Amino acid sequence: MKTKLIYWAKQIAQTLFMLLIISVAIDYWRKPSAPMNAANAPFTTLQQTQSTLAKSSDNQTLVLYFWGSWCGICKHTSPVINDLHADGVPVLGVALRSGSLHNVSDYLQQNHLAFDTINDEHGELSQAWGIKVTPTIVLIRNGKVVHSTTGLASYWGLKARIALANVLN
Repeated sequence: MKTKLIYWAKQIAQTLFMLLIISVAIDYWRKPSAPMNAANAPFTTLQQTQSTLAKSSDNQTLVLYFWGSWCGICKHTSPVINDLHADGVPVLGVALRSGSLHNVSDYLQQNHLAFDTINDEHGELSQAWGIKVTPTIVLIRNGKVVHSTTGLASYWGLKARIALANVLN
């Protein structure tokens, strides 16, 4: 009995390790690349906030969140991102091909999402960043990309990544 328990514990540990390796490899493959001068390019959000990535991430970690109103997984991830925003984490959303300013504003309001958002109506900004999939979450500190991930993300997983970015950068 004890031998079987040890066997299954090893199998589970190996499987979890392989899933971790695969997840890291997928994130690396899907990693966006910031366009030249992205840190200093001015932006204006739907909420009329004007800034740059460098200013917004000065001595703090900014969550740059590429999402779409049409994206099924984003419907689960956006509330997590909104919770981070509510907890004081700076968040900048990029609404990828989600319609007009009016459409995106309505979507944010209907879904109780309060984070600042840029409307990327035709996908030019997302294309410049090399975004291959939504949602894509990019952590930026002092104008530099420090981490990125795609797909479902948990509140505590993102909080841990943000804390790590704050310590290491």
